[in-house]
Amino acid sequence: MEVKQALSHLEKNSLFKSWRKKNTKDFFSYAFKLLMEEKDDDWQIGFYSKSKDTITTFVIESGKVRIREDEQVFKKEDSSVAAIELDKAKMDFKTIMESAENYEHKNYPKERNLKVIAILQNIPKYGTIWNITFVTETFNTLNIKLEASTGKVLESKLESILSLGKQN
Repeated sequence: MEVKQALSHLEKNSLFKSWRKKNTKDFFSYAFKLLMEEKDDDWQIGFYSKSKDTITTFVIESGKVRIREDEQVFKKEDSSVAAIELDKAKMDFKTIMESAENYEHKNYPKERNLKVIAILQNIPKYGTIWNITFVTETFNTLNIKLEASTGKVLESKLESILSLGKQN
């Protein structure tokens, strides 16, 4: 299931419709998928509340919808959350993943991934992007940011998991 299909499925759901009536100003801020663990149709779709500075996440699993309400936002304190510009997410998810995997194989041939974290988000530096992170067998993370409209790689970074969280 593509993100747009997941959103359409969500918008038809009675749980979402009820929530939406009370949260008219909250906006679509991210779509999340953990590959190799979740099924192909599973998505987490987040809506940001600027007034509460929280995220409400709708989890779509096997066509069923459940809600995780009012979670703290994972962001730097001085940054803001932007709405997804869905019209800019022109590339389908399969094509985006193929682009990211081709980039990984070409530029990091020794890294074999175990899990993939995919997030559609809007970040100020790039706009609406796919943020793909591969967790590899060598205890590294390869993060690739791809333009959502073209699949073009905008940035990539390979880091050791063991170095994450260390202060310089």
